[in-house]
Amino acid sequence: MLKNLNWPRLALVTIAAVLVAGFCRRQYGSDWFEVSAFITGVIGVYLAAVEHLLLWPISIVNVLIYAWVFYTGRLYADMTLQFFYFALCIHGWWSWMHGGAKETELKISRLTPKQWGLAVVAVVVGTAIYTPLVAHYKGSAPFVDSLLTSASIVAQILLNRKVFDNWIMWILIDAAYVPLYVSRHFEATAILYFLFIVLAVVGLVNWRRLERDTDAVTAT
Repeated sequence: MLKNLNWPRLALVTIAAVLVAGFCRRQYGSDWFEVSAFITGVIGVYLAAVEHLLLWPISIVNVLIYAWVFYTGRLYADMTLQFFYFALCIHGWWSWMHGGAKETELKISRLTPKQWGLAVVAVVVGTAIYTPLVAHYKGSAPFVDSLLTSASIVAQILLNRKVFDNWIMWILIDAAYVPLYVSRHFEATAILYFLFIVLAVVGLVNWRRLERDTDAVTAT
């Protein structure tokens, strides 16, 4: 996967992320942790959209930074989500490399209707568990924070397994996160999640093309 990376395009994405992050720091007073998380977040989602293995080490750095950012903002469900993400990044790194048949590179797949049902049930159960815990520790927006945290865990697991439908979930999740972060005065992170929506759409379109290309090669 490394040989397929468009380095000039990655450089442009990185420069754009740095410029927007700099604007957020000047305009909203975002601290350096949030700015760093912003930049690594944009790069990570771009790498996921183009199905590149560098996604995982960049994501590990990103989740460690965001764990601190969300702790300081009392978004405790989101904070704990970063530790789930850390473990899932390790798993995803291995899975993309060896998760296919006979430990080969993992291929893109799709959820069946039954699997979609199980995903929804997992989100509901996760929300029911998280909400009273977050409320007990006086976290902000307990239900919304818990719902989005649970949905994010499920979406990340789907990304780990290269399931195409993860992008549909991320588009919905990221759209809901934008107003939550605005309400907590994480303006840079709100802008980041708006960019995540755009990158998730790019990922959906790109993975669909990669899926068609793989099917065409298999057919021949």
